[in-house]
Formats: sequence, C-alpha cells, structure tokens
Amino acid sequence: MPVEVSLEMYAEKDVVLPFFTGYVARGLLLHMVRQVDPSASGLLHELNVSKPYSVAPLRFKSKGRDEKGYALDPLFPCYANFRFLKDEYATYVLNFFQKQNGVLVFDTAFRIASLSVNCKSYEELEKEAIGVDEFRLSFKSPTYFASLGSKYHWMFPDAVKVFCGLMRCWNLFNDCRKFSKEEYVTYKEWLTKNAGVSEYELWTRLAVMKRKKATGFVGWVTYELKDKKSKWNKTTCMLAKYAEYANIGGNKTGGFGVTKLIPLTHKNKRKTNSQGAPKLC
Repeated sequence: MPVEVSLEMYAEKDVVLPFFTGYVARGLLLHMVRQVDPSASGLLHELNVSKPYSVAPLRFKSKGRDEKGYALDPLFPCYANFRFLKDEYATYVLNFFQKQNGVLVFDTAFRIASLSVNCKSYEELEKEAIGVDEFRLSFKSPTYFASLGSKYHWMFPDAVKVFCGLMRCWNLFNDCRKFSKEEYVTYKEWLTKNAGVSEYELWTRLAVMKRKKATGFVGWVTYELKDKKSKWNKTTCMLAKYAEYANIGGNKTGGFGVTKLIPLTHKNKRKTNSQGAPKLC
C-alpha cells in the first residue's frame, strides 16, 4: 500500500540549508530507519536497485541566502515528506517517533510539531480511476529521464516515457494486480496512438548535491487522452495519481521527480495556466 508520511517541524536555531535539499531529506529518512532497524536501512540504501520509497525536498521559509544555500527562518515550519510504495517501511518512521519527538539536520535540532499519514491501497488507486479527456501533471522538483547509450538525460516528459516508467514501478511494488508483459506492450502501443502533450510550460533547474550536480525540468504539462472508454485511459489516470507517491524519472529517492496530479476543468485550467511550479527552497 502506498503511504506518505509528512512532518511539520521547527528548527531550534538559525540554519543554512543547501539550495537543493532532496538528498538531505533522504539522509534524514535513512537515519530514522537505521535507528529502528539497521538492516532495513541497508536495503533502502542498496545501490543499483529500484527502491520502494521516494522523498520530496524540504519545504521552508527562507529569510536570506548566501553562497552555501538558504537561511531557514526558525519562526516558521519546515516540512518533510516521505513516500513509501510498500507500507511496511512506513512503520519504521512511525516507530522512530514513538521514542522521540525530534530529529537532527546537520548540527541543528528540529522539534516535530505534527506528523500526518496519508495512504491509498493499490486496489483503491485502480478502483477510483476514471477515464478523462485530459489532465495536468505539475513537476515540482527537477525531473529527468535516463537516456540509454548517452551521457545526457532526456529532458521532456513525453507520455510513453512517463507512464511506461510508472507501470514498471507499479509492477515492482504492487502486491496485488500486476500487468503482464503482453499488457505492457499493448499499453505502450496505446499510449503512442492515444496520448500526447497538448500544452506545457517547462524550464530547467540545476540541483547541486554536495559534489554532484544534475539538471532537470520543472513546470507543468497537460496530457490529452483519446478513447475515453478504453481501460488504458483509466490506467493512465491511475498511474498519474500513483506518481504522487512514486515520483517520476531518475533519482526519485533523492527528491527528484516530485509530481502533483491536477484534474482539469475549464475553470481551473485557466487558473493553473497562469501559475508555474511552486518554488521549493
């Protein structure tokens, strides 16, 4: 069952956080899991395997910046979001806070003001999906796709790359309904003929992670779908919602590919067209 654990926390003093905090959120999560079960932390940190979690960069109010990053204002909350594609891993975070009410980020203590849990089973995601003519995905943190045989990343969210990738992720961690190889091939062909980008507003953003750097795109994309009665139309909508837990593209565990599904009506389409992706400190 996909689960999101959200923390609202307050720093006990001023602290400068990096310009991109996705890897900071991942380090915080792995530390909490390690305190409860070191072997589980090792599995979540294993290299070159798909992992059953994603994170979002920390969100906070900045009161300034310098060459090292943004100065967090301790008078305002800082938010951390961890998503798990298998619910058993969420219990490690919950167990961590049964014994303490704070965390350490670098050398600064943060007090936990609230903890919330949002979950939706794979069965619910599938049952609640309905066919639509279009929907929008907002890419809230830098997103990119691997490009086989090239040292450059693919920097555009075309429908086949996005939703075929999500279907593979669904199959890896779903403990109930899985798509067969034949269904995957059929779905990919359906996407090629019946799904496409009708409008978008995207730009690139550089994310610096200590000594590493990566560029990704942020913004929004509207996907148009044909054949509203097709089961693959509903599958696409289901996977778009699933992306809110799984993230999209590369380095999902490092805060890349954070995505929000925006159902479209004529009214909110006009409104969202005038807004870009929100800035994440």
